[in-house]
Amino acid sequence: MVGIPSMLKDVLSNAFRKPATIKYPFERLQPPAGFRGKHIVYWDKCIGCGVCARDCPAFAIELVEYKGRKLPIIDLSKCIFCYQCADSCPRGVIDMSPVFELATWKKEELLIKPEAEK
Repeated sequence: MVGIPSMLKDVLSNAFRKPATIKYPFERLQPPAGFRGKHIVYWDKCIGCGVCARDCPAFAIELVEYKGRKLPIIDLSKCIFCYQCADSCPRGVIDMSPVFELATWKKEELLIKPEAEK
């Protein structure tokens, strides 16, 4: 009988407490500072060195020819969001954004490529 009163105390105290969760997507979650979301790529700064593709542990970056330049394509379906690409880029071409809602029906929408952003 000792367990029932303590359990009843926990149940009653939790019944009137504020919920630990939010009602997503009706209430938007604010990502913390430094959150690693979708990549931002500054195409005009890219020199096509390929360091980002070489250092990516998930092999999510591929260099392709685009208008006479070699530019990276980032596949977010393979990316592990470690941001090694951003750390190793000598020109600071890749940056983080707070965008985390990446669900889609089409895999092509998970590719970050130059023509998609211009």
